[in-house]
Amino acid sequence: MHIAEEKKRLRALLRERERALDGAYKRESDAAICRALTELDAFGAADTVLAFRGTAREIDTRAFLAAVLARGKTLLLPRCEPGRALSLCVVRDLDAELEPGAMGILEPRRSCPVAAPEDVGFAVIPCLAFDRAGNRLGQGGGYYDRLLPRLACETVCICRARLVADAVPHEAHDARCTRCLTEEGVVI
Repeated sequence: MHIAEEKKRLRALLRERERALDGAYKRESDAAICRALTELDAFGAADTVLAFRGTAREIDTRAFLAAVLARGKTLLLPRCEPGRALSLCVVRDLDAELEPGAMGILEPRRSCPVAAPEDVGFAVIPCLAFDRAGNRLGQGGGYYDRLLPRLACETVCICRARLVADAVPHEAHDARCTRCLTEEGVVI
């Protein structure tokens, strides 16, 4: 089987597994992941933090985003652009500055200032799953595979422990994060 087909099959399996997760488990794991992120030394040392606003099927990052702002750090959230690129936008107000964007995902308004990847001091990256070797499986658009090589900071991929995969098929262009974290702690 070709790697692209293996990824497609694994994505379908993980999406099905995610839909079957208990709501209480999701809420508890989301809260634990957000707490664990704020306890990382790299987060504490960073002035500028890139994160994402999770969809209904991803980690609910709202508590982490609020913590970034409460600590006086600059919060960057991605906005999808043509060519499967991401703009890293400064967000100061999570209620007033986000709107439905590409694929219905909440993202920064066009009026938000844009920062450069080299300005990021700490980054939290979404995924469907990762494996214990650190291979990340995204949604399939390649947005973060294009962004990750441009970041010179610690990058932390987050996922619920029940969705960690035995093995994620990967190719040379698939970018890895420096750490992978679940509600149970740092995996790598």
